[in-house]
Amino acid sequence: MLYGRRPRILLADDHPLVLEGLTKLLGLEFEIVGAVTDGYTLLEDAKSQRPDLVIADISMPGIDGIGVARQLCDLIPGIRVLILSMHNESSWIQAAFEAGAHGYLVKASAPEEVEIAVHEVLKGNFYISPAVACAVLRESGPDSGDPLEAVRPAVPGVFTRREFEIVRLVGKGLSNKRIAEDLGVSVTTVRTHLAKVYEKIGRVSRVELALFAAHSDEAVM
Repeated sequence: MLYGRRPRILLADDHPLVLEGLTKLLGLEFEIVGAVTDGYTLLEDAKSQRPDLVIADISMPGIDGIGVARQLCDLIPGIRVLILSMHNESSWIQAAFEAGAHGYLVKASAPEEVEIAVHEVLKGNFYISPAVACAVLRESGPDSGDPLEAVRPAVPGVFTRREFEIVRLVGKGLSNKRIAEDLGVSVTTVRTHLAKVYEKIGRVSRVELALFAAHSDEAVM
């Protein structure tokens, strides 16, 4: 946990059912300090509550999520912003990160992926939904100036069959626990295989591994 306490999260979405779902999903582990439905109220509550993380819909009345991210980064240094969106086009993603967002998650994401994204962003990492990464990588050619180019490994290592299976499942946004359940192994075994995978491809972030999985069909069994 951040600073020896439960991280504080402020939610913003103009759909009450989305707010209710996020509150139930995250409320046991994190302190939900507010749930608002428009950008102006979000900014006011963020200034008063000083949350560690804001999860904001990209389309809200008043000020959209991208505008909110830009203002929050100026108002509250160190705050982290995770964008929720129905859009997976690269232009939206690039705009969100240029505004200062730390993560971009599609609303169709499974609950466990939302939890992964929150943990990654709170740890100081960036998160891009694998579904979004796939769409961006399909749009991007080798000379397109793709903003994700930096996380594409040039030469993948040689994976064992089990490592390859785990990489594929990480690329689908599954947690270590879910991967363990799907493969019939322990969570410790999954972590051990992932450690070996990271050594082979030189990546330290889970989202980078997800991007690798989404992009590369060249891993050698």
